[in-house]
Amino acid sequence: MSSHHWTVTDRWMRGLHLYTSLFLVPWMVVYAISAFCLNHNRWFQERKLTPTFVVLSETDFVADAAFPHDPTEQAQALLRHLGLDGAHRVASTDANQLTLYRSSLTGMYRITWHTQRTRLKVEKQQPFSAYSFLNSVHFQHEYQAGYWAPSLWAATVDAVTGSTLLWVVSGIYLWARRPRRRLAGGLCLAAGGLVFLVLVILLCR
Repeated sequence: MSSHHWTVTDRWMRGLHLYTSLFLVPWMVVYAISAFCLNHNRWFQERKLTPTFVVLSETDFVADAAFPHDPTEQAQALLRHLGLDGAHRVASTDANQLTLYRSSLTGMYRITWHTQRTRLKVEKQQPFSAYSFLNSVHFQHEYQAGYWAPSLWAATVDAVTGSTLLWVVSGIYLWARRPRRRLAGGLCLAAGGLVFLVLVILLCR
């Protein structure tokens, strides 16, 4: 490969390494801090309060003739009625009750519709804390059909995954392009690979 091609490749690698890093700074900072908190959970245990569901409202709700019969569609209709339309999952449904959870970074909603008593109860996890927020952000995942915010977040998680692999490849490339640092870099690469291999073997026992 000519020196010109190497120069162009170097420029592309540096640019990809730099600009993807800058774009994903908020996500990487959040994942780094939340992973640290999860890894040292005992440090925060005394300060952390066990979240419980607190009733926000309990109202009458009678389904009319236009109300859907499918539980999935019923859940969406109930959320729209409450002004809480968003990413959710149906937890349980039977002839007497429908329960669903509506995700939120400030605390999960639990919505219960007692069909026989025609009561609609809305609860939310409390108390809210920085720890619970970081925990929720860390585990926010999955594409949600019809809801752009969680789907866009899921897309950024894929971008973080792809960029991390890109940083690895570009980092190895940039190291290999610096002859004076190949020994030190090679030792770091070998040491990291060896520690990883040993830990994987030990943790598989």
